Amino acid sequence: MQIPLNLMEPPRPHLVDGVIGKNAAALSALAALIEGPSKGFESLFLWGAPGSGKTFWLKAWAEDHPDSAIYIDLKAPEPSQQATDPLSQVLAQYQSGPPQACLLLDHLNTAHAATAGQLFQLYNAAREVGGRIVCAAACAPLHLQLRDDLRTRLGQSLIFELQELNDQEKRTALQERAMRLGLPLADELIGYLLTRLPRDLGRLMQVVDGLNELALSRQRPATLPLLKELLDS
Repeated sequence: MQIPLNLMEPPRPHLVDGVIGKNAAALSALAALIEGPSKGFESLFLWGAPGSGKTFWLKAWAEDHPDSAIYIDLKAPEPSQQATDPLSQVLAQYQSGPPQACLLLDHLNTAHAATAGQLFQLYNAAREVGGRIVCAAACAPLHLQLRDDLRTRLGQSLIFELQELNDQEKRTALQERAMRLGLPLADELIGYLLTRLPRDLGRLMQVVDGLNELALSRQRPATLPLLKELLDS
């Protein structure tokens, strides 16, 4: 049974799979904003390099607490894809009052200019009716290529930089994922993953899930030859 990695569905992110690392203060602020009592308008801005966990944590909150958090991807589509309008529905909801859930807006640094204009309207509406907004981007608000008035709004948020996990923290995350799958995973295999693959934790989790599927289909333990076979596919 071949399981090509580019066809495997990435695992759905869940809070239980997250490793906090050096991001305790940022993630505590995120949890408080989503789960805490409404205090009127509140905004949080998370930024960090690729692999720092921005998308994981936002999607995990929306996945595990859909009544409290709504994830919206602001990433501009590829030229071959049809353009989307991710904020129109949210803006319409603000006409009658803020949604009960916190808005989690991802990939702000890649948003279209039109989307940025809608986000400016959204911040103004949220201030009036007491909404809660979290934005995530690859850089701090000051360095975003956006209109000045929107950068000013974003810069007034509570701002945190997320730090990428180190190798030991990634090793722990992969071991815990394997344990939840019931997949005994030797340190040798995790070391192989960390040295032979890009160290994006989401991608590594995807490989662990694929190895589990392959081991179950073959009714074999997870071994280095089986892992190599999966990667070669």
